[in-house]
Amino acid sequence: MSTAITFMFTAILCLCAFLVPEAVCAAPDDDSAPSDTSLNKAFEELFSAKTAKDSINAYNDIGWYLYNNNDFHKSVEMFRSALNISVAVEDKKNMAVCCQNLGNALAMMNEFNEANEYNHKALNLYYELNNQEAISNVCKAIGIMCIQHHLYRTGTGYLNRALGIDTIMSIRTGGNLTDDVAFDYLYLGYADINKYHDTRSVRTLQQAKSKNLKAYKMLSKTKNEIGMAYSSKNLMDIYLEIARNSTGQRQKSMLDSSLMYYNIGSKIMKELNLNSLSVDFMLWKAKYAIENHQFDQAWNLFGQIATSINDGTSDSYRVEYGYAMADYYEAIGYYRLAYEWLNRAARSEKRQLNREFAVKSAKMSIKNDFASILQQNEIDRENENIVRHEQEIRFRIITSAVILALVMIVILIIVIQGGLKRRKTVERQLTSSNEELESQKDQLEVINDQIASGINFAHHLQTSMLPTDEQMNALFDDTLILWRPLDIVSGDFYWVCRVGDRTLFSIADCTGHGVPGGFMSMLGISILSDITLMPEFKSGEMSAGNILDLMRDKVVESLRQSKESHMSLDGMDMAICIIDNKTLEMQYAGAFRPAIVISDGKMTEYKGDRMPISYISDNPRPFVTRKIALSKGDKVFIYSDGITDQFGYGQDGEEKKYTSRKLLALLKENCEKPFDELKKIINDSIDDWRAPANKKSIAQTDDIILLGVKI
Repeated sequence: MSTAITFMFTAILCLCAFLVPEAVCAAPDDDSAPSDTSLNKAFEELFSAKTAKDSINAYNDIGWYLYNNNDFHKSVEMFRSALNISVAVEDKKNMAVCCQNLGNALAMMNEFNEANEYNHKALNLYYELNNQEAISNVCKAIGIMCIQHHLYRTGTGYLNRALGIDTIMSIRTGGNLTDDVAFDYLYLGYADINKYHDTRSVRTLQQAKSKNLKAYKMLSKTKNEIGMAYSSKNLMDIYLEIARNSTGQRQKSMLDSSLMYYNIGSKIMKELNLNSLSVDFMLWKAKYAIENHQFDQAWNLFGQIATSINDGTSDSYRVEYGYAMADYYEAIGYYRLAYEWLNRAARSEKRQLNREFAVKSAKMSIKNDFASILQQNEIDRENENIVRHEQEIRFRIITSAVILALVMIVILIIVIQGGLKRRKTVERQLTSSNEELESQKDQLEVINDQIASGINFAHHLQTSMLPTDEQMNALFDDTLILWRPLDIVSGDFYWVCRVGDRTLFSIADCTGHGVPGGFMSMLGISILSDITLMPEFKSGEMSAGNILDLMRDKVVESLRQSKESHMSLDGMDMAICIIDNKTLEMQYAGAFRPAIVISDGKMTEYKGDRMPISYISDNPRPFVTRKIALSKGDKVFIYSDGITDQFGYGQDGEEKKYTSRKLLALLKENCEKPFDELKKIINDSIDDWRAPANKKSIAQTDDIILLGVKI
């Protein structure tokens, strides 16, 4: 992948040279490179040149014509001739342009050492001329060459320097970020992609995604279709790589994102006839087919790619093709062939790198640093006299300050002596106050012990009103009870009872938690217990929705709620299920709380009504009862929002809620496991969400209740 991207960015440099003359490399003085019809004119200008500048321009025009026709050797000769004339007449501006042209042409010939030297010569000249735009362009060219040779720290240093210059220039020209800034992010994203393939760091891959997304958004705003095509190409490869390292729903989501950017990029490629990207998109299709286990399609695509490469496509694609073939054979289980293709691609990639480039690049950087040091020394010598004068003034000031300090010390001694006397008086007063505070502290400890004892007793009282494990297991084949109060006393409760051939089980999430929530939960348990003793319930005439209606009436009556009451919002969310033990038909009704049914591995979620058990209006609508046919072995889960609203850390490190989607996926994935094991999995998932490794733990935010039964 990295080598194909290397070729891609070389192609970008070519396109920039043709379409945007001063984007990355220097270009002729006119607005575009010479065409076929202007070559003769360029030669005529050369033969009729009257001044050195005319000759320089003519040689550069001819050089650019040859460059755009891929005759890089002859274009280098023309650029050298232009440079020799510029040196002879001491024209620094044209010397810089010619050095930059030579650096670009030599890079296309893989003469990276010499290209690097000319680029640095151009950079030094542009610094002398204070041409910020040209400095940015040369920094990009040098940075990309360094990245191609795995010098990521040096390369990103040059690219960040270019980004800083382009950002400042865009602010000066009106505050709008230009395409230059967008391409800077594209190049920095390219550096991260290459670095990822060396380090396999997920964080580096995420950085590459972020920078390419930023570049794509900027280029979309300016409607730069060439840039959009290349950024789309990067993003479809990045999302495909993330999908390869993911599983389940996340893998599907990443594959969908990769396909989306493939469709965007391929459409632009066809509209603009960007043949340089055709092999990239075929390689992606082959790798996408492998990820979707479409091996016949992948094999046919590899045949087309091999034909394209043999027809003269860049050697860089041979390396990428080799890595893709290795992935293909590994996916179908031919590990020996996969190993052979992997070694072949690695050897080809190694041959393309210039081993001396890193050493010479380092020497060039040291040379530039040394020149900067010498320049700084000259500035230091110029400021030496000023510093010495400032030191003399500072000495006089310090002397005066010392004398003044001595006077102040004498005054302070006098003041301190008086303060010591007052301190003794204050200490005596403080001693008396401390004794009084100690007495109050003892009293507070007694009060706290009494409060804690009362709360613990309330917890004991609450738990004694809840069904025991033995009662639960006597009513169902198996049960799961996950009850985690936020404080000692909980605002969430669960309730189970059997009357005749009907078994009722329910959970409720009361307003508040701790002691206030505990009072509400005990009120709810009391009302629910009374309802199940009513003749209408025993006879089967009362449905699950009727129970919620009656619960609401009793709560409104007990709390004396009305439109004007300040307690109108107090109440509870609730889910009630009633199973007919003979027919196994279940009635379900919910006040904001859903029910989950898992049957033969298939999960169905039933939503409750969006209204609470509390005052809504004088004429509230009744709760809806849903009838659900169950079978032996089916599992039913009801839960409060304490789980789904629990804050923790997502994969991006940001604080997020646990969400019902995550809970449902966990239940579906582990639904066949015993309830004891499933309870531990849910508990661990919540704790890992709150406090993953190397993250500060987030406290539990609400009471938690989850009740599961097996029919």
